[in-house]
Amino acid sequence: MAQAFPAHPYLTGHHAPNRFEADAPDLVVEGEIPHDLAGVFYRNGPEPLHPTRGDDYHWFDGDGMIYAFFIQNGRVSMRNRWVRTEKFQLERAAGKRLFGVLGNPMTGDPSVAGKRYNTANTNIILHGGKLLALMEGAPAVELDPRDLSTIGEETYGGRITSTFSAHPKVDHATGELLNIGAMVHGPSGAKEIRFDTIDAEGHLTRSVVIPVPHMTLMHTFLATENWVVFPVLPLDMDMARAMRGGPPIAWVRDRPSKLAVMPRGGAAADVRWFEHDPRHMFHELNVWEENGNIVADVATAAGTALFPDEQGRYLTHAETTLSLRRWTIDLGANTNTIREEMLNDRDIQFPRPDDRLMTRRTRHGFANLNLKSVDGRINGMDGVIHFDTQSAAEDIYHFGAGAAAGEFVFAPRIGATIEGDGYAMTLVHPAGSTTSQLAIFDAMNVAAGPIARIHIPFRVPSGFHCNYYSADSALHRQALAT
Repeated sequence: MAQAFPAHPYLTGHHAPNRFEADAPDLVVEGEIPHDLAGVFYRNGPEPLHPTRGDDYHWFDGDGMIYAFFIQNGRVSMRNRWVRTEKFQLERAAGKRLFGVLGNPMTGDPSVAGKRYNTANTNIILHGGKLLALMEGAPAVELDPRDLSTIGEETYGGRITSTFSAHPKVDHATGELLNIGAMVHGPSGAKEIRFDTIDAEGHLTRSVVIPVPHMTLMHTFLATENWVVFPVLPLDMDMARAMRGGPPIAWVRDRPSKLAVMPRGGAAADVRWFEHDPRHMFHELNVWEENGNIVADVATAAGTALFPDEQGRYLTHAETTLSLRRWTIDLGANTNTIREEMLNDRDIQFPRPDDRLMTRRTRHGFANLNLKSVDGRINGMDGVIHFDTQSAAEDIYHFGAGAAAGEFVFAPRIGATIEGDGYAMTLVHPAGSTTSQLAIFDAMNVAAGPIARIHIPFRVPSGFHCNYYSADSALHRQALAT
């Protein structure tokens, strides 16, 4: 018998799990979908199949649930499916939760000792003709890009069998997928990460292992045309601390941020280390090279409310709001420090560029935004923003108090070649509503409000990352050509 879920902040309100899969062949559209918008919008997020085993819950812990919205000829069809990882299948067969929260072996059922904890709940990308569901603690999981059925773990011919990034980077100029594996030997193993280059056809061409000072949740990394940057931040993973009764993942106060800079074609011996003040940074807007510098526009804060410090104390959302800042790494200077400047001090979550220009210079950024919520992570990011990093101009739309808007992604119009020429979209749950919407905006006129709202006949729980693939893009054609 299915058990009720506890009244946890990330299991109630916008986050409350639905625990069902659905198909909707022709969703109701309010407004009009432009004739030059065609492609697919994917969203991944946590949708726990069963309540936890009595230990606490964490936002990052739910089983991966993929939503796909197929846009063509002014119509939209939708389906959602769980990612059927080994974890999901074992727990479904048992009819209960077997793994500890975040895979904690100390609270797991003995039957899953030594089994892989893989939720595949964080990101969902197309590359090499395959749809991949991602989390940073396990290999990628391949799904059918149309019906979302699970095919199995993608290990690239048995060469990536440990960890894969939640945020690999597609260099659209080369077609390559750049990837990292953090904690490749497990949280108690050697302190090393792995950097992978995967060609446009989905073949692993090289891997490099790099020692790091300590284990960290390396949720993202930075990549330019010629360089990669691996952030080793104060968010620390320590199983020995957990064995002593402390938090396995903790913010270590006053520990500096360390950034390993390496040529894209380099090796561990080529790494140069830079340092900065303690920073939490899980997401970047974009990164590029300019006048001998690496320029990174990142969402960052001086701490995090997602995990406690070493003594188990949590900061509040207000103390850890993420703002958009620019990090400049001067590769020619005789210093190991970086320069930081504020670009926009609003409370944002997931900044995104026009993805076609990732690793090259951009000016237009898109993000979900907190205008009036006390805690945007729990209560919902209630707005969206288009921000021009060159002019500092803001273009904001507020969905109303109590709304929850997801990642705001750019969607190029068919045939577009200029940065920002197209649309932007987000999944939004209006306050108190039993339904959700996929809201579509003119990317350069967000304040005017949605030009189309696709009505979803149930509430879509808050989730993580989204990606849009235009029907005329190489990634879409490679995976979805008929």
